[in-house]
Amino acid sequence: MITKKTLTASILATSLVFSSSALLQPQHSVLAAQTINYQIELNLFASHYAKIIRTLESYTTKIDGAKSEKEQMKLYDDYLAYFDGALEKEAPLNPSNKEIAAMDEYIYNSLIEVYNSEMDTIDYLNGDMSDHDYGIAMNDMEVNVENLEKQFKQVAMTYKGKRHITFSNDMYYLLGETPPAKTEATGTYKVKSGDTLFAIAKKYKTSVSELKKINHLKSDRIYVGQVLKISGSATAPSKSEPAPPKTTSYKVKTGDTLSSIARKYKTSVSNLKKINHLTSDRIYVGQVLKVSGSAAAPAKNESTAPSKTSTYKVKKSDNLSVIAKKYHTTVSSLKKLNNLKSDRIYVGQVLKVAGSIPTKDKSPAPAKVTTHTVRKGDTLSAIAKKYKTSVSKLKKANKLISDRIYVGEVLKVQ
Repeated sequence: MITKKTLTASILATSLVFSSSALLQPQHSVLAAQTINYQIELNLFASHYAKIIRTLESYTTKIDGAKSEKEQMKLYDDYLAYFDGALEKEAPLNPSNKEIAAMDEYIYNSLIEVYNSEMDTIDYLNGDMSDHDYGIAMNDMEVNVENLEKQFKQVAMTYKGKRHITFSNDMYYLLGETPPAKTEATGTYKVKSGDTLFAIAKKYKTSVSELKKINHLKSDRIYVGQVLKISGSATAPSKSEPAPPKTTSYKVKTGDTLSSIARKYKTSVSNLKKINHLTSDRIYVGQVLKVSGSAAAPAKNESTAPSKTSTYKVKKSDNLSVIAKKYHTTVSSLKKLNNLKSDRIYVGQVLKVAGSIPTKDKSPAPAKVTTHTVRKGDTLSAIAKKYKTSVSKLKKANKLISDRIYVGEVLKVQ
């Protein structure tokens, strides 16, 4: 049975970045706006939003560990209340720092996308949104967030190179990266069997010529036990991490997403992407993924001897994934029960279904629509923030092909 807990966990498992509004705090003077301390302002920015993300993730962990449905629902309500409050928090941002202002814009819109998906999830669970509309909404959210995250990372890396600053641990956290560890204070390395200057240079992110220079070497020859000086500015690799949990493999089936696979194996989307060297959340049927984690026990409706079996006549636009979701079962269970060798089905085909019979789809309740009259200084981004929606939804509702709006224009807001 689909619960708020599993859906919340799957949404937050996409390892998104979060943010808030781009406003100048009172403590910034006019002088501060003109003279920018690029390092300090980035550290404040990253610290603010890393705290928000970690809090949201901690709620997800608590929801996963809830011992009763009552406790689960209480935690979920607390999570939504915090989420709502996070949208209202002001970021310590100097508007003269254009790069951080841009990063804030991308992160805030990501946060809005995720918050709106939670509202869609509640509507779906209450029967106010169809399977089809819910699937479209979740897909749109994932695509939009992925694009915003790419833009955020691009601006962050440009900022680092242009301003010659370093990333704090909080900034690395927002980027989903592990901060490099510093070299040991001694700045030396003892050569081991199999070492070469090239391997050592790569390990410490320096060059062979630099190693030879500071160690007064005339050739590339080194010997076991030799102690080499390592450039103090070089970074050493992180200390060996604990042995990873048992790793197995998983073949992607129709209807699978990284979120559903992560939930099944009690791991995270970010971990799946890391061990499989994935740069996006896209996967394809038949793809073999490495999985570290313990697989969850199969649901009761996957039992070889289901207690309740009914039939379903395939309609136009149906596929196994849609039918499986409707009956709270899985694609693999449907294929096994009907002796299907592929995912192909045809209109009029009668399938055996083992699972709980769904209630008739309710027509989705129309979203509450209000209007906003554009005032001087308004932008689509500012209006979206005010009504806790996104720029893309505003443009869609008002059939806008650009971000331009004019004073006195009346916009529909959902």
